[in-house]
Amino acid sequence: MVHLVKFTHFFPTNILSHSITPSDTVRNLSVTFDSDFNFRKHVSLTCRSCFYHIRDLPRIQCYISLSVAKTIATAIITSRLDYCNSLCNIRSEYILKLQCVQNCLARVVTRSPRFTHSVPLLKSLHWLLVQSHIIFKLCTIAYQTLSSGEPSYLFSMLSLAFKPTELYSSGFHLLSVPRVKTHVGTHAFSVAVPTLWKSLSEHVKSHEIT
Repeated sequence: MVHLVKFTHFFPTNILSHSITPSDTVRNLSVTFDSDFNFRKHVSLTCRSCFYHIRDLPRIQCYISLSVAKTIATAIITSRLDYCNSLCNIRSEYILKLQCVQNCLARVVTRSPRFTHSVPLLKSLHWLLVQSHIIFKLCTIAYQTLSSGEPSYLFSMLSLAFKPTELYSSGFHLLSVPRVKTHVGTHAFSVAVPTLWKSLSEHVKSHEIT
């Protein structure tokens, strides 16, 4: 039996005498894509996996220090939250779900009460909020891509913008934002990165790229 995601509904129901059953989701490189590309299923599976490991952490905390607990949490749980989370940057409700996982993790690592405000805990652990970390990653990728021109497939998605009155050295830090017709299109790399880059302070954008 062959399973295909629902956005392949244009295919016939039978190919070479094999029956094709449309599927709601498809998994690729550990990312679950759904027919609407809203990543609801992927976020749900990620949260479930993270909470599973969070429940195990208190069982060994009495034998480890805070630094070791932080290292374990970062390696096993935070890495799952960070993996391809920029793909989920479409709906704020999905980012909020990932943030709830991080808040819970911070309370467990620091052994804080259940309803402790999470922001001070995250600051003490030097953890960025999920949304802030997504922005940080995209801007870092933009910085590295502009400075080296690699990888070429990402560099080709960024259009440098120059003004007639500006020198090349200053225009090098300006990126043009392509026009898109849909809200989902604003989250494409070629649109999201120039938009975030444009929002950075002049001090950051004018810093020499090495």
